[in-house]
Amino acid sequence: MADALGIAVGAFGRVALLSATEPVQDHAHSQVHALIKISGADTSFLVDGQTAQMTDRQMVLVNPWIVHSNDREIGIDPTILLALYIDPLWFGEQGNQIVTGFHKLPFHQIVAEVSPELHSQARHLADQMADFHTEEDHFDPLLRELVFSVLQCSKTDAISDVSSRRAFASDPRVRRAIRAFREEPSKEIDLTEVAKNVGLSRSQFYARFRQCTGLSPRTYIDTLCCERAANLLSDPEHTIAEISEVLGFSAQGHFTRFFKSKTGVSPNNFRMGHIEVGRVLI
Repeated sequence: MADALGIAVGAFGRVALLSATEPVQDHAHSQVHALIKISGADTSFLVDGQTAQMTDRQMVLVNPWIVHSNDREIGIDPTILLALYIDPLWFGEQGNQIVTGFHKLPFHQIVAEVSPELHSQARHLADQMADFHTEEDHFDPLLRELVFSVLQCSKTDAISDVSSRRAFASDPRVRRAIRAFREEPSKEIDLTEVAKNVGLSRSQFYARFRQCTGLSPRTYIDTLCCERAANLLSDPEHTIAEISEVLGFSAQGHFTRFFKSKTGVSPNNFRMGHIEVGRVLI
């Protein structure tokens, strides 16, 4: 589990300042993801089957839709970290090509050195978030500078020197399924029915989906459910019980356990950590 010290949501995606204390299960994100240690204990992540250490001098980098987890030991000191979940479309046309699978992915390594400049920028942004309020005109340039430094330190200009190993969603039947998943992400989606609707058996659908995306259909849906939950939790008009129902959970407790297992933060803690960032909140 982690305590949310600050959560900012906007057109850029999401930025979370977290105090991590427990492991986080396998999960993925549709965003470009970077994890930067601010203070506390070092920790490690498993990214696409490889171990990645997060230290004062090394950050962890995760491309969109890559499964990862945090295998930290329980009982060690908390790790204060800044987690960036940057919407690829924020990168402009290159980001649009990343989303549609026609371009190389941003990161070709799962770790990169943290330069003194990047560390200073991350701490500055973390300090702003810890205040629980910051202006859009101030937050946005700080975040853009930090993301630019992340890309510089990872030796990429937002486009990897190494081609993606997957032709993302190259099968039109998989693309149809993804469109259906995105229209209304829910734990109640019947994958057997989806497979039938796109003209595949259940086993063929699972195999083809994983071949195109690197993920199982269920992991893909879980990712969309998590992201939809994060957006809904940013709006105080939606109760947690309502969000649980919208996402197809039979009980609020099931939703709470699901969200915490994928993000390390309970829905209530996520909501309490939410901060205002000018007009870009969604």
